[in-house]
Amino acid sequence: MTLESFLLIAHIQTILSALVAIVSFVKFKSRDIVIRLIGLVFLVSFLANISALLFGKFPWLREFVNIPYVAYLLISFVVLSKVYRMNLGPVNRIWYVVAIVVFFSFAGVNLFFIQKTAPNSYTNILHSGMLIIYSLLYFYVLMRDLPSLYIHHIPMFWFNAGILIFHAGTFFLFSFLSYLVNIRKDDLIAYWSFHNMLSIIEHLIILIGLYYDLKFLKGEKLRPPHIGQILH
Repeated sequence: MTLESFLLIAHIQTILSALVAIVSFVKFKSRDIVIRLIGLVFLVSFLANISALLFGKFPWLREFVNIPYVAYLLISFVVLSKVYRMNLGPVNRIWYVVAIVVFFSFAGVNLFFIQKTAPNSYTNILHSGMLIIYSLLYFYVLMRDLPSLYIHHIPMFWFNAGILIFHAGTFFLFSFLSYLVNIRKDDLIAYWSFHNMLSIIEHLIILIGLYYDLKFLKGEKLRPPHIGQILH
C-alpha cells in the first residue's frame, strides 16, 4: 500500500462523510429526527477528518492531532445513543446516561494521561464495543416486533447494519493497534487504509438507508415508525 493510495482512500471517505451529511439535511424540516441525527454524526466526522489532516500538516499542531478524532468519538456516541434510545423502545434513560458518563470519563483519562500522543485505540475499542451492543440490541428488537413486513425498507435497518459492520471490524483492528505500533513497528498505512475502506462500506450502506428515507419523503411509501413509537 503506497502513501498515495492511502491518501486517496482517506479523501474518498471524507467526501462520503460530507455526502451523507448533505443528503441527510436535504428538506431538513421534513426529515425525521433520526435522519437529522445521522447527518450530524457524519458532518462531525467530515469536520474531524479535515481537522486531523490540517493538524498533520503543521508540526506545532501534530501533538494535538488526536483531539479532533476524540471529539468526534464523544459527539458521535452521544448522538448515536439518542438514535438508539429512540429505536430501542422503553429502556430506562439512566442506562444511556451511565453509558455516556462512562465513555466520556474513560476517553478523557485516556487522552490526557495514557495515550496522549499515540492513536487512542483504547477509546476506539470502547466506542466500537458499546455501539456493537446497541446494534445487536436493535436487531433483536427489530426481529421481535417487525414494525414493517419489508424490513429492508426501514432506513434505520440500513443505518444499524452499516454501524455494526464498521464497528465490528474496527473493534478487532484497534485491539491489535498497540501490538502493531510497539512490537511490529508498523507504519500503519495498510492498517488505516483498511480502516478507511470499512468506513467507506459503512457510508455506502448508510446511503441506501437515506435513499429509502427519501422515497418515503416523496410519498411512495408510508414512513415506517420507530420501534420505540410502536412499543409506546
